Amino acid sequence: MAERPDLEYVVPILRERLTHQRIAAVAVQKPIVLRVAVKGDLAALLPGQSITHVERRAHFVIFDLAPAAWQMVVSPMLAGRFLFAEKKLPRDTAVTWTFENGETLVYRDDVQMGKVYLIERGAWDIVPGLAKCGIDVLSPEFTADALVALAKKRRDQVRVFLMDKSALDAFGNAYADEALWEARIHPKTMVNKLTPEDLARLHGAIVSVMRHAVDTVQARKPPLDEKLRDFLKVRNRHNEKCPRCGDTIRRAGVHGHDTFFCPTCQPETRKTGVVSWR
Repeated sequence: MAERPDLEYVVPILRERLTHQRIAAVAVQKPIVLRVAVKGDLAALLPGQSITHVERRAHFVIFDLAPAAWQMVVSPMLAGRFLFAEKKLPRDTAVTWTFENGETLVYRDDVQMGKVYLIERGAWDIVPGLAKCGIDVLSPEFTADALVALAKKRRDQVRVFLMDKSALDAFGNAYADEALWEARIHPKTMVNKLTPEDLARLHGAIVSVMRHAVDTVQARKPPLDEKLRDFLKVRNRHNEKCPRCGDTIRRAGVHGHDTFFCPTCQPETRKTGVVSWR
């Protein structure tokens, strides 16, 4: 999915280029991504509407519209990306918005898992996961004690916990792997088995990994539709050497998702039934 560092970079660009711009036309190439919760058709409803604000909320991008009191909410999920088109549209184009100033915003999604919602302003309960968001891990409120308080309520695996957007804002697969590697914690470790020392390391790793990723993406300024991942230390580095100890990075299945870890730096603490590929 689009993770927080990606959206922290993309959303300010969208805000700068689109705020106060009036929509001239909308084209829907992949109707499967649409979820329209107001009466009418998206392509007929949006022309004439202006974007008054763009913001990130967890892993969503929210566009405020006027004069109608609507919000357009985009959940990019695994493969969704934005692009300002110049000429030919990419083959994976799902929706395009053309503005009166000549700009065309493209939402790309080659697996069509993402969603574009049109809702009444503030009707966030309609969008799964939007109403309840977790604590901002880069805010002053995210202290070591705050993480301990969240962990006390959990009876699941630590990687599942990190991926829970109602608990933490916000990890996807890539940075969950990076934070656990940094903290030296195996992804299948049960949260209620983490020691105070484990939780202290995990808190530090969550903050440092997310801050470094946000800063790196901002500094390198990739194309809007590129997910920058080449600076990650373990994610998608199966069979490469661990940059800390030199052992071979392994891949395992956790709740239907791949996770990457170092068996030396992140040893298993119990028999987990992990399917692991060397």
